[in-house]
Amino acid sequence: MKKINGKKILTGACIVLLPPLLAAGAGYLYRMPENEQIRNAVMLGIGTLSLLYAWSVCGLDGSLDYDNASHMARFAAFFTGGILFACLLPLFPFQIWPVLALSVALSFFSNTFVGLFAYGLVIMAAVFLSEASANVFFLYFLSGAAAILLFRDLDEAYHVGKRVVITLLFFFVVQTASIVIFINERLSWEMFVEPVMNLCLTGLLLLCVLKYFSYAVIHRYRNRYQEINDPEFTVMAEMKREAREDYFLALHTAYFSERIADRIHADVALAKAGAYYHRLGRIYREKYPDMASEKDIIQKVCEENEFPPTIVEILLECADHKYRSRESSIVLFSDAVVSSILFLLSKDPVSPIDYDQVIDVIFRKKQSSGVLSECRLTISDFLAMREIFRKEKLYYDFLR
Repeated sequence: MKKINGKKILTGACIVLLPPLLAAGAGYLYRMPENEQIRNAVMLGIGTLSLLYAWSVCGLDGSLDYDNASHMARFAAFFTGGILFACLLPLFPFQIWPVLALSVALSFFSNTFVGLFAYGLVIMAAVFLSEASANVFFLYFLSGAAAILLFRDLDEAYHVGKRVVITLLFFFVVQTASIVIFINERLSWEMFVEPVMNLCLTGLLLLCVLKYFSYAVIHRYRNRYQEINDPEFTVMAEMKREAREDYFLALHTAYFSERIADRIHADVALAKAGAYYHRLGRIYREKYPDMASEKDIIQKVCEENEFPPTIVEILLECADHKYRSRESSIVLFSDAVVSSILFLLSKDPVSPIDYDQVIDVIFRKKQSSGVLSECRLTISDFLAMREIFRKEKLYYDFLR
């Protein structure tokens, strides 16, 4: 019988119950009519129930971004914090509501759909409580939606400069247009003081969100990657003692994997780690004779040495011969090229080798074998990878 996760139940209850209660309490303090207080609580209650359902569905089908499926409490903290913030916004003019950064935070810690839905609920609460017009809702909702789309799919490179500038420019244009169109006054420079203040506050909060996201998600394992990708790391040192051929093969494979990942903008640290440890299950088979499965051995060794989950996923793909990620596919080709050339050199160290022919044969065989049927590499990636292998003839000669 599956064990009930009390923490998830409590977190789900907070997502569903706290926002309506906060909105009802804020409505009472602002002396809103009872029917509006009831409306606010009911609408937010329906919205939060739908939000919890959306999170559950996305969690089950694996469509939540990054590692968010394991961190529901993090999303709940940002969402309920956003609702609390919305309860305070009626105290200020709508022109200086710095809520745009919250849209990016909510999408970062869920996915595009759930983040947009949650952000819409926050803006709805703020508009209801301040009794602002629908124009205010659309001003912030559309700006937040644009920001969410701009910040989708951030990777290890973490290029955010242009996205920040475009987001803030878009927000400023939309906010300025709202002022010009919906405020029936003659234009003056004083009218733009509050939007500029909002722009500065929003930019500051957006940078804070990006900094936290980098620390908590994107570069969470950066230091651990540096340790694991050291040739003198514990596992590598043991491999050097017990399986020297595999150790040197790993070093050569890592050399190519690192270069290729950098060229095609894949995760360099992840590809290098995959190259170092992709034969882990076979090397450690004698150490764990009671484990029949290579995948079980990999999980055991990775758990003992605190490998990041992304590395474990790559190693399991290599062991299962199902290369879905770009990094595991890079490791596959790097290992195949290095292994083939080392094999040919061991048979005849003197005779010249047609490296281009070897590389072309490897690419044809791998692409026709079916192991890349779920691979995410593009045709451009394959061409760039083959070009790198062909240009390394001096390196292959060094292997002699």
